[in-house]
Amino acid sequence: MKDNTIEEILDPKGNSPLPRPISARKCKCGCGHSFYPYRKDNIYLNKQHADFAYNHGKRKLANQDRVRDGKILYKNDNILHKYFKNDNKLPEIERFYDALKADGFESGYFIGESSHKGKEYYMSHRYMYCIFLIDQVLKINIKRR
Repeated sequence: MKDNTIEEILDPKGNSPLPRPISARKCKCGCGHSFYPYRKDNIYLNKQHADFAYNHGKRKLANQDRVRDGKILYKNDNILHKYFKNDNKLPEIERFYDALKADGFESGYFIGESSHKGKEYYMSHRYMYCIFLIDQVLKINIKRR
């Protein structure tokens, strides 16, 4: 394996270092290390630095929306669980939508839809919910999947 670390190669005839064909450069992963590349297109110190740059650069940007959506779905599921566990002896409970909204519930994020007894239910990981309007007040029915 080639060693890419910076070290001085001493000329046996004198104390000055031998010239290198490719000058030292900084690693592109952002670590700040300098190294002497063994090829002209070598931009990372080693494979670990290249992997770090990929996972924290391109890949992180590509997956950032999916990670954000997953966090919102997980939070919605926990909020539904919080309200459902108080009366979990009932198969379906009714709550004020504004109470869930105040806890951070975002109704636009769900993993599926289903019709049950003429109502349109939206699904989270563990629960199904239906939002409806009664006397100018939004309510939500929650039931376990």
